[in-house]
Amino acid sequence: MVPYIIDMVRHLEVCSPGEFSICKAASVPPEKIIYSGVMKEEWDITEAVEYGVDIITAESPRQLRLIEKVCATKDCKAKVLLRLTSGNQFGMDQDTVVDLLKTLSDYPHVDFIGIHYFSGTQKSRSAKFDADKANVDGLLDAAKELGISIDFIEFGPGAAVEYFDKPSDEKDFENFAVAMEAISYFSSKVKLGIEMGRFIASTCGRFETTVKEIKQSRGINYVLVDGGIHHLNYFGQIQGMKIPDISISTVRATKDKYCIVGSLCTTADVLVREVELSSLQEGDVLTFHRCGAYSITEAPNHFLSRRMPAVYAESKAIGLKLLREGMESYKFNNEF
Repeated sequence: MVPYIIDMVRHLEVCSPGEFSICKAASVPPEKIIYSGVMKEEWDITEAVEYGVDIITAESPRQLRLIEKVCATKDCKAKVLLRLTSGNQFGMDQDTVVDLLKTLSDYPHVDFIGIHYFSGTQKSRSAKFDADKANVDGLLDAAKELGISIDFIEFGPGAAVEYFDKPSDEKDFENFAVAMEAISYFSSKVKLGIEMGRFIASTCGRFETTVKEIKQSRGINYVLVDGGIHHLNYFGQIQGMKIPDISISTVRATKDKYCIVGSLCTTADVLVREVELSSLQEGDVLTFHRCGAYSITEAPNHFLSRRMPAVYAESKAIGLKLLREGMESYKFNNEF
């Protein structure tokens, strides 16, 4: 998908060596890459520096030392964002960041340009953004006392996406309005880069799966589809207990209640526990909407070696374009 979005954004945040390889294969200009990720090693930092990425994030003092070491060896400088934590494994606490700011002269090959701050995703309550403001303000004030000006923040608001309760679009914009207050607050203080996260991508994807069998057991209509939780994973919910936005290829006058389950040999493979739909028949295609963020890559798609789905891109300009055929996953689980 990378070639289709590169002209729409200022930067792509690349969070792993694998994602970096995808960008290189797609010839993404190095000046469009922020090399991020919670885990970095000397070898992948070296690859990023050699490629000429625009910005590298440092999630720890160790990572900053590695960036300095690599750039000293290459006789170059790297633009670096120090990541401030919100209280989890990502980034560094305020005291650690301040200690690094005090010793920036020990890193002559590092060009400190600002702070990276992303506190979480699916945030819809103003209290969470108030905590963000307090956290970042604390660092800005501490840096100011050192005579250091922080002029740029890459801020991930983590605005919530409504996957299940309609009207989804309306609720999305209500959620973003809450996030926008924090964005405006920070933009009045510093130059701001916005990391949109799943909010910008979730509505851009859909998952299609075919009804293969319908059977009744103890009064429940079970619909077996050729997909499952190894293909479709909505964020942070007990998925089967929620009702996502679903459409059907053939709409009939009658309706029935169904439990939609997947192909895996586990009772966890429930896409929807109970939903009333237009009466279904074998061969009908169910389309699950608003699953453009992480769905297939976050799902356990190697589990039980079931087939992985085909992937398409679609737009007004290109129509529907096949990007990858469906593929067998057993190859990844086979030692031979």
